[in-house]
Amino acid sequence: MKAEYKRLKGSQSFRQRLLLATLSSTPIIIDDIRADETWPGLHNHEISLLRLFETVSDDCHVQINETGTKLKYKPGIIMGGTQYRPHDCGVSRSIAYFLEPLILLGLFAKKPLTITLK
Repeated sequence: MKAEYKRLKGSQSFRQRLLLATLSSTPIIIDDIRADETWPGLHNHEISLLRLFETVSDDCHVQINETGTKLKYKPGIIMGGTQYRPHDCGVSRSIAYFLEPLILLGLFAKKPLTITLK
């Protein structure tokens, strides 16, 4: 059975969209991510957040087009566990930007979640 993707537009509430898509196992496509701005597409901290979601989920798939203005996200199963490499969050956002969704994902993980954020 092929997954039915929910289409969304724009970059508003990016973290919440990813989190809710993951918790509800709903694949999403986000179009027109900052398409009309000087620097279109996803920012580095948003890409880092996507990589973090990929890390803590099993069978998660992320596709970003060349300009970064379109994202296709298929959530996986939240596994949890302790065998994760430290995740570099960068300095463009506070660590809370990454920690808030992780706390909620950790509540629904199959095992307790332990990860180091730098």
